Amino acid sequence: MVTFLQKVKQLFLLTIIFTCIILSIIFIHKNPLNLSILNLAKFTKNTDSKYPSSFVWKLTAYPENISYCNFNYGLPEKLTFNESDLSFSPESEKPGKYRVLYDVIRNKHTPEVPEVTYATHVTADFTSYVAEIARVWEGPISVAAFTPQTDLILTLNIINQLCYCLPEMTRVSLHLIFPEENVPRENLVIAKPKNCLVPNSEKLETIRSSNRSVKYPINVCRNVARVASSTKYVLVSDIQLIPSDFLASKFIHMLEKHRKPLNSMTKVVFVIPVFEVESTVDIPGNKSTLLHLLKTERAVYFHRYVCSHCQKFPGIERWLESNNREEITPFLTVKREIPYQRWEPIYIGTHSEPLYNENLSWEGLQDKMLQMLEMCLLEYKFLILDNAFLVHWPGIKRKKTYEEFWRTDAQIENSIQYKKTLKKFLNKFRSKSKCQLK
Repeated sequence: MVTFLQKVKQLFLLTIIFTCIILSIIFIHKNPLNLSILNLAKFTKNTDSKYPSSFVWKLTAYPENISYCNFNYGLPEKLTFNESDLSFSPESEKPGKYRVLYDVIRNKHTPEVPEVTYATHVTADFTSYVAEIARVWEGPISVAAFTPQTDLILTLNIINQLCYCLPEMTRVSLHLIFPEENVPRENLVIAKPKNCLVPNSEKLETIRSSNRSVKYPINVCRNVARVASSTKYVLVSDIQLIPSDFLASKFIHMLEKHRKPLNSMTKVVFVIPVFEVESTVDIPGNKSTLLHLLKTERAVYFHRYVCSHCQKFPGIERWLESNNREEITPFLTVKREIPYQRWEPIYIGTHSEPLYNENLSWEGLQDKMLQMLEMCLLEYKFLILDNAFLVHWPGIKRKKTYEEFWRTDAQIENSIQYKKTLKKFLNKFRSKSKCQLK
């Protein structure tokens, strides 16, 4: 039987719970400018598994709703431009499949910012990754966004929200790429951000996710981001590759420290090794942390299980055993020749390197191979750096998906374009068997 004392205790607990609920409702009602406790709890639950830019929700919007970004073309209120504002893609420089609107946002970085640009590309569903790059990359950032049809408004809404909440967005430039057949002809109104709850863009329903016939012109985007970079040195990278700590400033320091030997080298680029980590761990920022993850099998070199030759760089075994210093140092200089003719390094270069072939799509795969082949024929040197690396957003891909039948047409088209370019190379360059030109 329940005693009188137990009944009193139960009544007392119920009274406390009821009082807390009433006080919470009063607090929420009287604080409309704050995130409500209920909404905050709901959002926190949704971030149990991290997603790109989830850290931004903790920030406070710029005072008086002023943006950190330097917008052009009527933004952030609306997008409006003339036909004369549009450019053709960098490689074609003539009427083609795509039109480019440069500097929709123009970065406004200060002189002390390291003069090396992170040049990257996005689709609407990867836009929130811009925040992750902005908070770890110290230099300017050049973003080329492919925005067909309604993807344009999705992309601009997320970018606009980041611009109101993330101070590092001052270093970001944004360039838009439209398919020729659907360049927006009317003013586009952009929603004004109400808070810093940036959505997970990977959950968005985009044009390409519902229509496989819309190909992603990844090399047009790469070229646009690189051409739009104002610094001498440029890292052309995919948006999901997160740089190690202070990579930009340490790279500039390395150039100054090794000025004489580096100045004597011609046609050289600086390779940044790429790794991937388990989804359960944080992205490592320094080599000692990365090495620990590798030794405990929670990290591997990028694409180890799905394309073992793509990112397994020369000297990787020695790189993993080398002295772990804080500063970036030259490690090994190689050429991209047999047996590394399938290697696809990510590197810091200049504006002198060949552009990426814009006839190759992401869907058709091997979109960087022609640029790599041309650099081999031009006898470029690839200087691998120590204590600098990139980490793919957490999650190790362990199986290749072979049943991607939707890629077939694009792969055939890429193959046709590849053979056409090979014929041009045969006429342009002297034969070089180590590059495996034929």
